[in-house]
This record gives sequence, structure tokens and C-alpha cells, in this order.
Amino acid sequence: MPVGRPVARAWEWVVPVVLVITLFVTFFLAQGAALWAGHDYVQRANGLTYAQSVHQGFGQLTAVTLLTLVTVANTARKASRATARDRLVLRGALGLLCLLALVVVASALYRMHVYQQAYGFTVLRVLVDAFELWMGLLLVLVLAAGARLSARWLPRAALLSGAALVLVLGLANPEAWVAQHNIERYHATGKLDAGYLQTLGPDATPAIVAGLPAGLAACILAGRPVAGGEDLLEWNLGRHRAAVAAATVGPVDEESCSSLLAPRPDG
Repeated sequence: MPVGRPVARAWEWVVPVVLVITLFVTFFLAQGAALWAGHDYVQRANGLTYAQSVHQGFGQLTAVTLLTLVTVANTARKASRATARDRLVLRGALGLLCLLALVVVASALYRMHVYQQAYGFTVLRVLVDAFELWMGLLLVLVLAAGARLSARWLPRAALLSGAALVLVLGLANPEAWVAQHNIERYHATGKLDAGYLQTLGPDATPAIVAGLPAGLAACILAGRPVAGGEDLLEWNLGRHRAAVAAATVGPVDEESCSSLLAPRPDG
């Protein structure tokens, strides 16, 4: 045991942890149906929209994760590890706390999945998904640190995982991914938020051209600036690919665009 580390008597840390666990369990019992709010639940609930369900899930995830991390950090700093019994109780209590928090992470991800089924994908929704997954990863790392009763590596692992997530998101080309999945949803359901596709940048253009009928793709891409004439310092691979793809699209029929791009009931 490190010299100078304050050690609390068992009840001084067990009682607060048990109170937090009890709070989580009570919350699960009170919000059981809402935690797994599928289409039927959202459509039956008075005053609840898909967006509100997602916002609730995100807020619950953030609050539960922060409370869990603070509780674990404070307890791990003060709890005794002198005996095998001390270590067993510490691992069990904090492990249960983290597992309960992971249930909230899963609930938030499920609510976002239901939202995306109803209204399609956006870059913001994908970024929220990524953040929620990262919150879950932090809790898994805390579980691993608890199993080893060593957390010196944990801050570095959390920082590296966050940096890796940002790098992966950049390499994954989220605008193209969102366009592709919305187009797949269009072919499966006939529902398409063409207005949102029009707001996406050049990276989404090849997916729009490849996945949609030529007339609809031309309407969505109408009015976008065509890349060309840039010098070497201005050249961009995404804009170049967009220009090549857009060049294969025929002329825009403005009369047909008004009907093709008309908002459709969704969700």
C-alpha cells in the first residue's frame, strides 16, 4: 500500500457506493420501459418524441457516467486493499457500479438506433453515437483497472482512445457514410431526406451519384459549385472526386425537382 495514502474504514466507502448503486437500481425500476424506448413506446407515450427520447438517453448517459467515474475515483483512492477480503469487496462493488452504468450506455445507443430508423442518419447523430461508444469504452477501461487494482495506465488509455476515435472518424469520411446509409434506407423504405443530403459537403457527392436515380441526384447536387481551376495548394481530393462524379449527372429539370425534393412524411 503506498505510504501516505489515506485509508477509510470499510463502511466509510461502502455506504456511499451502495447508495449510488441503489440510486441506479431505483432509476432502472422507475424508467424500465423508457430505457428501451422502441417505436411502439415512443408512439404511445403522450408528449414524447423520438428526439426527446434521444436527448433523455444522452443526458442520462452523461450524468450516470460522470457520477460513476467520480465515485470510482474517490473510492479507489481511499479504500483499503490490505486483505484479500478488502480487495474482493472493492472489486465487486465498483464492478457492479460500472456494469449498471454500461446498461445506461446501451440504452442511449439503442434510443439513437431507433431514432435513426425513423428519421435517417445525420453527421451529428453519428458523432453522438461515437461519443456514447467512447463513454462505454471508458467504463470498460475502468472495469479492467478495477480487476487489476491498478489505474496508473488509465488516464493515458482514456486520452489515447479519445484521440484514436477522432482519427477514425476523420478517416471514415462521415459525410459519405451518412449519405450511403440514407440512400440504402431510401431503397429499403422509399423515405429520403433530400433536403439534408443537399447540406452535405463534396465528400458525399460520389455516394449520392452512385446510389440515387440520375434525376434525383441531379436535383440534390444542383447549385453546388463545381471544383476546377484550383492551383496545387488549393487542390482537394474530396472536391476532385465530387467534380468527377457530378460530371456524370445529366442536366437538371427544375420542374421535376420540385416534386422529387418535396418533403415527405417520415417516421
